[in-house]
Amino acid sequence: MTIYQGLSSQEVKEGMERFGPNSLPVPKHRLAKLVMRQFKGIFNLLLLGAAGVTFALKEPIDGAFILFFVFLGTGLNVYQEHKSNAAADKLKTYLLSTITAIREGKDGEVPTNELVPGDIIKLESGDIVPADAVLLELRNLLVDETTFTGESIPVQKEEGNPILQGVIVLRGNGIARVVATGKATKLAGISASASAVQSESELVKGIDRISKFILKLTIGTLLLVVIANLFIDGRSTDVTQLIIFAIALAVSVIPEALPLVLTFSLSRGALRFAKGGVIVKRLSSVQDLGSINLLCTDKTGTITENRLVYANECRMTDSHFEPIVLARLAAIGLGERIPEPFDRAADEALTPSQREFVDSFKLVEEEAFDPLLRSNGAFLVSNAGFELHVRRGSPEYFMEEGLIEKADFEKWIGDEEGLGHRVLGVSYEIEEQVQFAGFVSFVDTLKETTAETVQAAKDMNVAITIITGDALIVAEAVGRQAGLVTEPGEVMEAAAFFNLSLLEQQERAGKIRVFARTTPEQKLALIQLLKKEFTVGYLGEGINDAPALKAAHVSMVVQSAADVARETADIVLLESDLRVIVEGIKLGRETHANTMKYIRATLVSNFGNFYAVAIGSLMISFLPMLPKQLLLLNLLSDFPMMAIAFDRVSEKEVSQPQKYDFRSLYIVFVTLGLVSTIFDFIYFGLFYRISPEVLQTNWFIASVITELLLLVSIRSMYPIEKSGWPAPVVVWLSSLAIVITLALPIIPWTADFFEFNTPTMAHLGIILALALLYLVATELVKRPLAHFLRR
Repeated sequence: MTIYQGLSSQEVKEGMERFGPNSLPVPKHRLAKLVMRQFKGIFNLLLLGAAGVTFALKEPIDGAFILFFVFLGTGLNVYQEHKSNAAADKLKTYLLSTITAIREGKDGEVPTNELVPGDIIKLESGDIVPADAVLLELRNLLVDETTFTGESIPVQKEEGNPILQGVIVLRGNGIARVVATGKATKLAGISASASAVQSESELVKGIDRISKFILKLTIGTLLLVVIANLFIDGRSTDVTQLIIFAIALAVSVIPEALPLVLTFSLSRGALRFAKGGVIVKRLSSVQDLGSINLLCTDKTGTITENRLVYANECRMTDSHFEPIVLARLAAIGLGERIPEPFDRAADEALTPSQREFVDSFKLVEEEAFDPLLRSNGAFLVSNAGFELHVRRGSPEYFMEEGLIEKADFEKWIGDEEGLGHRVLGVSYEIEEQVQFAGFVSFVDTLKETTAETVQAAKDMNVAITIITGDALIVAEAVGRQAGLVTEPGEVMEAAAFFNLSLLEQQERAGKIRVFARTTPEQKLALIQLLKKEFTVGYLGEGINDAPALKAAHVSMVVQSAADVARETADIVLLESDLRVIVEGIKLGRETHANTMKYIRATLVSNFGNFYAVAIGSLMISFLPMLPKQLLLLNLLSDFPMMAIAFDRVSEKEVSQPQKYDFRSLYIVFVTLGLVSTIFDFIYFGLFYRISPEVLQTNWFIASVITELLLLVSIRSMYPIEKSGWPAPVVVWLSSLAIVITLALPIIPWTADFFEFNTPTMAHLGIILALALLYLVATELVKRPLAHFLRR
């Protein structure tokens, strides 16, 4: 192997100044663009049109008030969207990729965005090529160039070949010189020519479908109301006021900010995840995580400590070397890379004389770990010029190579694996003569939090399944220690499982808690099979996990995972601990529950009031509520509802997986919306004969109070006495909204501006009594409705 010096610190500095960072330019979220985006929606355009008509008809106060609501809503939306963008940008800083580069003759981990042309980089299995480069040296380098060719067939590379940014290294290793970075790479050119379209989550698409359905229903209803008002005999109708009323009524019922509220809620959830060591790459996976009812994971590092300790060894009598020494020599070329658990354990087990022997060797060429062969190796040379080829791998690898017979070592391996020990074989080659040296066993203890975490998952009705490449007996021992396995039928080798009939596979798949000796292809097949019955989360870390990660509903990796696995995953764990995932599932369910509270409360209250006001306008010769009163109603009832994102969630609500059932949502808002409409008509019937001002004022007060009381009830589909206390912010904002609602008609200048009539104490008593009765009626209807939906 050629010895490379790489760039000097000065050359790197000059390269950064000349070429800039090795990253695509990130567009800034400029304020003007955010503001302009708010006026693409039909609602703000309708309001601007209404304001223009009002000003033209010399009604400046009404026109100014409409504009006030337009710009108030726009300001809030811009602020929230800016916070969401800032949150997303902050999360990116947690996911800094690195690559091994040679600089000033030394290997070191360098952030990929700090690479410059001329840098010498080392590539191995699982890496994503970080910049355009030319291969200088390689060994069995097999890459995936699907990004550029569209062909999924692996490509064998040769020295002198170009290798482009974004290409995935599937097997082997190599050394390359960077020739282009940042905007100069071919991948950047393709990205610049393509339209930058951000993919939407299925959640946001579903909510958009609801909004469009409501929009059509609302516009259709209002057209009928407007036409009916115009053609009812004997009525003198102010057409301008009627049109403004219709627009204001439409805006008051449509949850036009719902997609933005969801994005804000998800961003907040993502930042809460980050504080707990969970980094969200796909925002909607915050709530998707809450829908998981089966978590598939490897055992190493999540259930166990991933801190191996040397336990035992079995040495061939004719071996020239001790197995533990060869196990360490097989990974001597790690340099400054983070050592694998086997490497660390082997290094810590060396005696002083063994360490002195290991230090007398230098790496000539490294053979990266091959996930298919389950082995890795190294070509070495001693200070005395002695050449040695070392190979380290699973027992099956050496059996398949014909170096040993299974029967000769079956008992020793069985005894070690029965204790939960992991076994590695080692061999060496001198002058083209391959000699098997023996086995080394290591023990990986359970994490202290594992038993508690497994129980917490059971409490939330989340099953955990280990999918591992380890031997059956090792995996079973760990599964029993963790409390996952209680019966022999819950453990199975993947090969034996796939030998079953398809019907048996479907029947048994969800009951097996440990799959052992699983190949990458079998992992993918298992995830695809389990997805038919469960919502599957999968935690992987190697290049061979990428297909299964793509197949899972929610994919997770640890921070130290292979680049291709990190790129594929939805979620990256900064802490390799199963407890973090289970806590994340709980947080996802809490986020989902609070989002559903907002959706339910908004739809039920808005639609109940909408139909009552719309139909009421046909029964009287004046508007049941003025446009500015409708807009004010929308504001006062909405801001406490938006605070529901910060609400507390009961243990019952997180005990089951969360899903978006739009059919159930429709049933809830139609049924409870009907209850709301009935009470609105009661208010209407009590006050419409007195005077327009009395009806408008009392109905306004009643609408705000009933909507806020509805929030108390519908924040949970469980009975109100079992749903727990709301969060303080919800209580304070709701109380503030009620105080403002009662004060506006009493303060002279606000009463004059909004054209309110000061309510009598008798009327206020009737309003409050009916509001409490409405709360009781909502609870009585909600309980059998919730039982029906759960059934």
